[in-house]
Amino acid sequence: MATTTISNRRDDVMFASSDLPVEVTGMQTMASKMWVPLLGMGFMIVAIAFIVGLVTSSVAGDYFTASKLTREAAVTGSTLATQQAFIESTKIWLPAFKFFGIGMMLGGVTFLLATILGALRTGGGAVQEALGSEVRIIKPPMTAKAFPMLMMMGMMLMMIALIVAIPTATLSYSYWNHSIATQLNPALAGSGILDNLATINSIKLWLAPLKFLGMASLFAGIGLALATIVRVLRWQSGRLWEMLS
Repeated sequence: MATTTISNRRDDVMFASSDLPVEVTGMQTMASKMWVPLLGMGFMIVAIAFIVGLVTSSVAGDYFTASKLTREAAVTGSTLATQQAFIESTKIWLPAFKFFGIGMMLGGVTFLLATILGALRTGGGAVQEALGSEVRIIKPPMTAKAFPMLMMMGMMLMMIALIVAIPTATLSYSYWNHSIATQLNPALAGSGILDNLATINSIKLWLAPLKFLGMASLFAGIGLALATIVRVLRWQSGRLWEMLS
């Protein structure tokens, strides 16, 4: 960063060195390069999830045309059993996949807001220099330091949810690829089949809140980024009036 602190006359002010222009921070430089790829990849993930959803709905349409007795009597590896396994496993990993895509898009929005902060930083310095005034920069508030961490935490939680969902979906596929009438319903306590069912259902109960915690972190990061922009705009407005008075 091409700035040095010269005076402490105001706690929220940094003074730019006279021989170097005001430049964006390293985080803002990275954000300016990353927000477009994140938005693009996130949108692609959500679009792929939509296509998978269409395929799953078609499979479900075929599966539920059979009678209940026929579906429950389907043996391991049969068409009906594999269709049931595909539907149930997709219910686990597809929501996590969609949340991850939305999370990437929200991460892109957060990086875009950081890019806007960089533009305000350099633009404010350029205006002050053009007016022949001492170049001053607002000290980064706590919100500016917090929102990148919240964004990264949200992205990590989304990724963890997806990583957990994939093996859980595989386990679900293995469980449902059995005859309901002759294998699943008669399963005894302590059997491997019921152990798998217990694992699947217990993970599903905490996996959904984990995804929403990740989303909450991302939205909180966006809120803090917007609060930082408001703070910077107010400070620059006051600085402009100070120079013109």
